[in-house]
Amino acid sequence: MSTIIIARFNENIDWLLKYQDFNVIIYNKGSFIANKGLGEIITLPNVGRESHTWLYHIVSNYENLDKVNIFLQGRIDDLGVLAYQNVYKYQNECISKGFSVRRFGILGPFHWVKYLGLENNSKYKTNLMKKSLKEPEIGFKALAQTFITKIPLFTITSYGGCFAVSEELIKQHKVSLYKELLDILSANDNPLEGHYMERLWCYLFTRNKYLGKGFRDVLLTKYEKLISWKKK
Repeated sequence: MSTIIIARFNENIDWLLKYQDFNVIIYNKGSFIANKGLGEIITLPNVGRESHTWLYHIVSNYENLDKVNIFLQGRIDDLGVLAYQNVYKYQNECISKGFSVRRFGILGPFHWVKYLGLENNSKYKTNLMKKSLKEPEIGFKALAQTFITKIPLFTITSYGGCFAVSEELIKQHKVSLYKELLDILSANDNPLEGHYMERLWCYLFTRNKYLGKGFRDVLLTKYEKLISWKKK
C-alpha cells in the first residue's frame, strides 16, 4: 500500500479525489476542512512548516509505515519543476528506487550559511527583519552534522518539500532521531530549521546516491532559466 501524506494550511485539496486508490492522510494546520471523502484528516498546530508535518507522521507511524510514503504540499500545481503533477510518478519511482523527487539540486561549500541566502529573497527578507522567522539554535551545517553525519564537499538536495520515500529508507534511522528533530521544529510556527530540513531530506534518506543526477538537474534548471529569459 502507498500513502499520500499532505501538509495543508488553507489550500484547496480536491485534487486528491482522483487518488482514491491511495491511503491519504491530510494534516491540517489551517482553516476547517470538511471531509469529502478525501482521506483521513488530522488537525495539527501550525508550527514547524511542512517538515514538522513529515516528522510528526514518521514518529507517529514509525512501526506501521506503508511501503511507499509520498509527502506533498497541500498545493503542488504552483511548484513547477519542483513537484510531479502526477502522484503516480512518485509511487512508481519510489517502488523501483526507494526514493523520488521531481528535481534534485546540489549543496556546495558556500551553501551552508545560517540564512541560506533567504536574506536576498524579498519573500523572506521581511520575515527575517521582523524576526518572525525564528533564529536557529544552531546553524545549517551544524544541524546536519549533529543529526545526520559528516557533510561531504557536495551534497544532494531538493526543494519544495515534496518527495516519496520507502519504509526501508526511513527506518535506516532510529525513531529517536526523528523525535529530536520534531522537538526542534515544534518550538515555533516559522523556524529557520524548517528550511534546513527541506534541503536535508534527500541526503538524510539517500546519502549521495543520486549526486550525479543532482549535477545534471542543476544544469537542466540553469538551461531552462536561460531559455525562459531569452523568450522574454
